Amino acid sequence: MLTALSAEAEPAMAIITLTTDFGTRDGYVGAVKGVIARLAPDTTIVDIAHDIPRGDVAHAAWVVSTSCQEFPHGTIHVVVVDPGVGGARHEVIVKVVGHWFVGPDNGAFAYVAERVSDAWAIESAAFRAKRVNRTFHGRDIFAPAAAAIARGVDVTSAGPMVRLTGALPWGTRARGQGRIVHVDHYGNLVTDLPPGEAGDAVTVAGHTLPIVGTYEDVAPGELLAYVGSARTIEIAVRDGRADARLDVPRGTVVLPAAVGEPYR
Repeated sequence: MLTALSAEAEPAMAIITLTTDFGTRDGYVGAVKGVIARLAPDTTIVDIAHDIPRGDVAHAAWVVSTSCQEFPHGTIHVVVVDPGVGGARHEVIVKVVGHWFVGPDNGAFAYVAERVSDAWAIESAAFRAKRVNRTFHGRDIFAPAAAAIARGVDVTSAGPMVRLTGALPWGTRARGQGRIVHVDHYGNLVTDLPPGEAGDAVTVAGHTLPIVGTYEDVAPGELLAYVGSARTIEIAVRDGRADARLDVPRGTVVLPAAVGEPYR
């Protein structure tokens, strides 16, 4: 999703974004920010989200991919939704179209990084705390790594290059079909189907829906399909929640409707 980013000049002051499932009732976010403020005091820190559902890597992946492209070239994006913390997955730094991503290789970067993206394991002491707690890599690995990048430390010295292996449950999208990959705050079902492949209508969970412009194009309470802000097809209910109406899981297939198929 980063292919549309323009090659802007990097900001004079480093920007680090934070996306976590830490919530705000504990001190976890504060600890991460404190490390960054201590190690890279001139950095601007931007909170993207800290209420990602606990351990929901796929949710975090979509949130990061749809927000990071609005940031300037050179922004550092820290993602800590890490149910496997302390386990076998790599801690990584990934470079994609001039943006840096720091976090676990568990699928959190699946939408922004192809398997051939430049990625480095975070092994050097210059990118880690002196003492690393196995259950708080956000504070002890990812925050110091982001701060090191912000200070201009050569990322190639972080550790060996690695191949990303983290993936999401539904895998790679096949051309001509999409999947429901995200449910937003309003209960809208966000798919990864581009409008150029969708045609004039889509089918999902036994419903065939014409693609309309916006919510007011249908009556209150009706299902609709439209092109969402992420430039993919979304399913909604006007003045309601599509997740409750359709009750389908993420990964559900969404297909272009056959020519002449009646809307229902």
